[in-house]
Amino acid sequence: MPTSKVPDCAACGQACCRYVATEIDRPTCKRDYDNIRWYLRHANVFVFRDHDGKWYLEFETRCEALGEDGFCTAYETRPKICREHGHAAEGCEFHSGHPPHDVRFETAEAFERWLDARGVDWRWARL
Repeated sequence: MPTSKVPDCAACGQACCRYVATEIDRPTCKRDYDNIRWYLRHANVFVFRDHDGKWYLEFETRCEALGEDGFCTAYETRPKICREHGHAAEGCEFHSGHPPHDVRFETAEAFERWLDARGVDWRWARL
């Protein structure tokens, strides 16, 4: 029986099977910054920018097909995105020698500090 658990995957705890990320527009205005602050106020939701400058909304959530033993229980019928995901030798982002993201935000406060450090005008005027 084929398995998705290989030594490289076991080493990182099957990291790619424990989150979902979708690309979002690069923030450029107060509304964008405010939306990111809102995302980050939700449990298990993060925002990151990859090394190519693309921004992502990340949901920390375990794949329902990941067995307790670390094996994929749907290996033969797994989605194409899983089939195309590389292992360490093929360029898996978790085994590249550097974090898979350029910057990652876990809280709204961390994002606000990052904006402030860059002199970004993100605050709405108080009424």
